[in-house]
Amino acid sequence: MKIMSRAALAAAVAVGAIVPASANHSWGNYHWARSGTLSLKVNTAVTSAWASYVDVAINTDWDGRSVLELTAQPASASLAKKCSPMTGQLLVCNAAYGQRGWLGIATIWTDTQQHITAATTKLNDSYYGSTSRYNTPAWRRLVACQEIGHDFGLAHQNEIFTNVNTGSCMDYTNAPAGGVLNGFNYGPSNEHPNAHDTEQLNSIYNHSDSYSTNTASTNFGIRQVGKPAPEALPSPGDSPAEWGSPIHHDEHGRPDQFVRRLSSGGRMITHVLWAPE
Repeated sequence: MKIMSRAALAAAVAVGAIVPASANHSWGNYHWARSGTLSLKVNTAVTSAWASYVDVAINTDWDGRSVLELTAQPASASLAKKCSPMTGQLLVCNAAYGQRGWLGIATIWTDTQQHITAATTKLNDSYYGSTSRYNTPAWRRLVACQEIGHDFGLAHQNEIFTNVNTGSCMDYTNAPAGGVLNGFNYGPSNEHPNAHDTEQLNSIYNHSDSYSTNTASTNFGIRQVGKPAPEALPSPGDSPAEWGSPIHHDEHGRPDQFVRRLSSGGRMITHVLWAPE
């Protein structure tokens, strides 16, 4: 099998970019159930190191895109370590979750109809120290934008770290700011969404549902007389052992999607952004 050089690959991508592409990067069939605008509260349990990047991801990158109507509100810092889900809402957290290999994770909880009922984003401070290559505005923007984007049902536009950037934060890359790195031109920045992300959101949310899951309630749901209390939504955890069974791998062979089945019949699904190195 003939291997395409980076230069040839870059040329091919440049030619392909002339023809508009159809977005096709939904995360399975997972989406929030709603009728009309998808109004979601986004709780932010983040420190000052992340506050501006998370604010841009919520209010500039995703709010108003397609059907999304997001309302950010600060949450207690005490929530950050476990980042336990809030039914009907999003929760964005940062903390030192350990040298576990990942920069950020997004987790969604679904009902039996594959509708998202809660979502979290965790940003791992253990990889953003003062001497880390990831401690840059571009990396922080990409990770915050991508992990929050997963919480609406988006997957990746591209999953190769070493090819030309798509110009979307929903893309794996070694160079989120774009430009030349180690002699290769990665092209545009991957720090924010692009038009294909809007197109995909339009496709995901092109219908109305008969009920809504973007309504806040307790994690325990409603207890019916004569039946046991519904299962509390489990916390997302920090390691594969807590995420369930791997169902997808990245180009380096690392599992980057996991599913954990819940006794309610729903699922907890986790998307992992591993450090490229």
